[in-house]
This record gives sequence, C-alpha cells and structure tokens, in this order.
Amino acid sequence: MRALLTTYSWQELRHHPWRNALAVLAVTLGVALAFAVQLINASALAEFAGAVSSVNGQPDLSLRARQGMLPDELLERVAAQPGVALASPVLELPTTARAEPGGQPVAVKLVGVDALTVAGVSPALLPMPQNPNEPANGEGSAPPQRLDIFAPDAVFLNPAARQALAVAGVAPTRLRIQSGLSLTTVRVAGSVNAPGAPLLVMDVAAAQALMDRLSALSRIDLRLDAGTRPEALLEALALPGTVIAQRPEQTGERASNLSRAYRVNLTVLALVALFTGAFLVFSVLSLSVARRQQQFALLGVLGLSANERLRLVLTESALLGLLGSVLGVALGTALAALALRVLGGDLGGGYFSGVAPPLQWSAPAALLYGAWVWRPRWRA
Repeated sequence: MRALLTTYSWQELRHHPWRNALAVLAVTLGVALAFAVQLINASALAEFAGAVSSVNGQPDLSLRARQGMLPDELLERVAAQPGVALASPVLELPTTARAEPGGQPVAVKLVGVDALTVAGVSPALLPMPQNPNEPANGEGSAPPQRLDIFAPDAVFLNPAARQALAVAGVAPTRLRIQSGLSLTTVRVAGSVNAPGAPLLVMDVAAAQALMDRLSALSRIDLRLDAGTRPEALLEALALPGTVIAQRPEQTGERASNLSRAYRVNLTVLALVALFTGAFLVFSVLSLSVARRQQQFALLGVLGLSANERLRLVLTESALLGLLGSVLGVALGTALAALALRVLGGDLGGGYFSGVAPPLQWSAPAALLYGAWVWRPRWRA
C-alpha cells in the first residue's frame, strides 16, 4: 500500500495538484465554519452564565414581581420575618453611560445594591472604594472615601465597564448616565469584581433616585437561617400573587430561557455550516473518484484486487481528510477568536453588549466536526 501511495497517488497529486487542493479546501471550509460557530456558541454562553451568576449571586431564595417592580415596603416585612438571616435589595436597570469628557455612549446595566448586605449574597457586587490615600484619578476628581459606597453620586465599575468606557486607554473618573431624557453626572469611586457585561454599581437608594424608580426594586435576595425550610418561610410570609419566589436553580433556568433563541439560532447556523461542508466534500471528492475510474480499471487489469483499490482510495481519503480537518480546526479557531474580539459573543445581536468572551476551545468538538465533515469522502 505504501508503494502505491508513493507511486500512483503521489503522481496523481503532482499532475493534478489543484484537484486535490480543492478537495482539501472543501474539508477545511466545512470544518472551519462548523467549528467556529461551535466555539462562538460555547464561549458566549459560558460568559453569559458567568455574568448571570455574578449578578444574581447564590441566595437561598429570590423574590421577584411577576410583572414590573417590587414595592420596597416588602423589604422591611421580609427582613423582619423569623428565619430570614439576610435580605438584600437589588435594582437592575439598563441604561447608557459615557465618560466625561469625550466618551461615546456605551450600553450598561445599572445595579443598585445595599452595601451592608450584598456581601452575604453576591460578593462580586460588593463595592470596593479606591484607597483614600491615593492621589486623585484625574483633573477635577477628589480622592474617594470609604463612605462612597453610600454616596448618591458615586458608582463602581466592573472590569468590562472600565474597559468599555475608557477614553484613549485612560479609565474614566466621571460619567454621564442617561436617566429618562436627561443626563446625570456621577463620579467613579471604585470597582467591583463582577465579570461579564459592563456594570455600574451604586447604592440602591441612589439608583432609585437617579433613575426615577423611587420605592421600586427588581428583586430581594434572601439568605435563610440554618434549618429554615423555604416552603415554611413562604407560607409564613403569605406573599401576594404578584410576587414569585425562585430558588437558584430556577433562576438559572430563567437565565437559560432568556438565551434560548440565541442558542437555537447559533446551533442551527452550526448545523447549516456542517451539512454544507459535508455536501461540498461529497460533491468534490465523488467527482475526483469518478474522473479516475479508468485509472482504477487499469490497476485492476494489472492485478490490483477490488479490496486493494478500495483500501487505496480510503487511505487517500484519510490523508486528505486529516490534512483538511487540521487546517479547518486551525482556521475555525482563528475565525471564532476574530469574531469574538470584533463583534462580541452575540455577533452584534445585543445580548452581551460590550463583552468579548474568552475563547472556550473544545477538543471533543474539534474531533467531532473534523471527523464528520470529511466522512462523506469514504462514501465517495
């Protein structure tokens, strides 16, 4: 078999290089398209799950309104209920912000928290003021203080927000936040460790006043005393029908539902790329084998059995397919990395604004797509 490869197959490659190059290109493109979409899908969803987890934290229970917002009067009653160790109010609102001066509008999420309770439920959202002993961050900005966590004009940026709002590579010191039809100036007083999309964290009362959502909350996160059953607590609270209680696993399911359409679209796109690549491979390689029927017949006349001719074709297919698959995996990885960097994990769809997720490379996916796309060569 090796002698046939080095004589017959090698001579075929030398005399018809473009024919074999086209076959390798078909495999490469098929693998690259499918693998790139798979990587974008996995990377974006991993980033989305991490962002949802960092914002939601891990409470024992979360209270939300079926529609609209919760009244903040509910917070006092829930916090005083026996069995509740911690009740943390949260206000989440989408808005836009720009650095002052010269910044461009950036889509962000404004998150209002209670700095005294958020550490027990969502540590990633705990505001961290900058060191008061550090010099001012820029012209016109004063050194921040520890009480900035309660200041009505202080916001804390996560890494994504700091990067997205930077002007000429310099982190912002003041921001203008869209509030209805007006712009309000706030100062950057520190940071939070929450990953994911750009977040601006501030005191919940300040966020309510800033966004004109007085007495409104998005949710109340509860940490229960040891031994307290959630069912018994909810029965004792006798919540109205407009309030729903969710456990962490239900919150994760809700987050999954939010991105279901996005995941379905990307999965369908991956399947289209996969089967398109498989069709290209089958068409190109079937034509290649058909063109060589006379040569295979001559090899049969010269004494090469049908099984030996079949093994020769399969060996050629394996070598061309292996080369095309390796090139396709490399090209798909590069395409996915470029798409994530330039367009983000949602390819510009607005699901993960301002986020360039890290590439989640998958060896099983590489093997699956690499083997499947050039599999039609064996049928040829």
